[in-house]
Amino acid sequence: MQEAGYRERIGKLQDAMREFGVQAVVLEPGPAMVYLTGVRWGKSERTFAVVLPAKGEPVWVLPGFEEMRARELIHVGDDIRVWQEDESPYQRIVQGLKDRGITTGKVGIDEGARFFVFDGIRKLAPKLEYVGALQVLKSAGVDLTPAPGRGRGGR
Repeated sequence: MQEAGYRERIGKLQDAMREFGVQAVVLEPGPAMVYLTGVRWGKSERTFAVVLPAKGEPVWVLPGFEEMRARELIHVGDDIRVWQEDESPYQRIVQGLKDRGITTGKVGIDEGARFFVFDGIRKLAPKLEYVGALQVLKSAGVDLTPAPGRGRGGR
């Protein structure tokens, strides 16, 4: 799929976010990230995430040593924020939210996100209201079916 197709899918998600009063959705690697952005990435202990705001461009947060490979895979959005081993990826995520004007309101967290990622964000931005993103994703028609036989890369 081309960039325009992913932009259209993100646009539908942004419409659903506005309908549900959600300011942004935070996704870790998994079916929703693949469907909305085309990026297929394996989960590891190093946080890789995308913030999809209701208004504006995506914010990508990823480990510094993965930057070159990630840039080859990212089709939508050029706001890529890397973090080094001695830095907090959650600080990059929270700053990305702030840079999109999101300091209050609801933020949807991907149902597949791991607790330590959610907890890291919540500790740095306690004034935000965190909700599950499933309802918004489904309303936008996001295919949440895991890719078959992809091992680490598909989930």
